[in-house]
Parts: sequence; structure tokens; C-alpha cells
Amino acid sequence: MRELERSVLLSPNFALGHYALAFVHSQSRDPAAAIAASDHSRLLSPCDPLLFGRLGTRAIALIRLDAFKEAAEWAVKAAARPNAHVHILAIAAHRLALAGRIEEARNYAVRIRLQDPAYRTENFLDAFHFTPDVSARYREAAALIELAT
Repeated sequence: MRELERSVLLSPNFALGHYALAFVHSQSRDPAAAIAASDHSRLLSPCDPLLFGRLGTRAIALIRLDAFKEAAEWAVKAAARPNAHVHILAIAAHRLALAGRIEEARNYAVRIRLQDPAYRTENFLDAFHFTPDVSARYREAAALIELAT
């Protein structure tokens, strides 16, 4: 974290550095700082090919703040971006499920299985570093949309 913070201190317009800060904060550190860093990164590079990641990172942070409906909206925006990969679709599927939008979440689960038939929530959790309580929320959502097994 110190190196990431130093990178944006030395180069305040380093959009990827702000995104990296958002990514780390969103998973296990300060979710409010993640949102601020994600927003700042998007302002610096609004047409970035990694925009899906910046939007998805914001959605991850919002779940940690129990803002399920808002998280779902940001996750859907992330999944709609060009180049959005399977983990981004998984962010949308889980966020929609946690927001109670089960049918939409299941549609994303279908899209995930089209990209990778073996993909499950455990693949998603292996790619990130969530606290146990956050991982439990994802597993809850996965059971609702059949991504658990």
C-alpha cells in the first residue's frame, strides 16, 4: 500500500495507480477510500480500456458498505463495458443477487457459463482477497443463482 500511495503522490495523474489503490482498498481495506480512488481514476482516464475494472472495483467496495442496490447498478455498468471478463460478469451476478434481482443475476450466471462452463464462485473468490464475512456474502449470493456448485 505504501508503494501505491507513493506512486500517486509522485504522479497525481497516474490513473492506473489510483485504480490499483481502489482495487486493494475495495477488497480488504477501506471501502470509502476505494470508491474515492476509483472515481478519481475514472476522471483521469474516462475512456480507459480497463474501465470495467474501475467500475467493478467500485461495486466491490459498495458491497462492503452494505449498499447492495447501488453496488448492483455499478456492477451492471462494469459488465456492459467492452472487454469485461468473466470475473466482471461474476461481480454483476453476485451484486444483483444480493440486491434481490435474482432473474437478472441468473442471466449473468448463464453468460458466465457460456464463457467458462466450469466457472464457480470459488473461482471468483480465489482471484480476490476478501475477508471471511465478505466471502460468506458471495457464497450466499452464489446459492441463489446456482454458481455455488
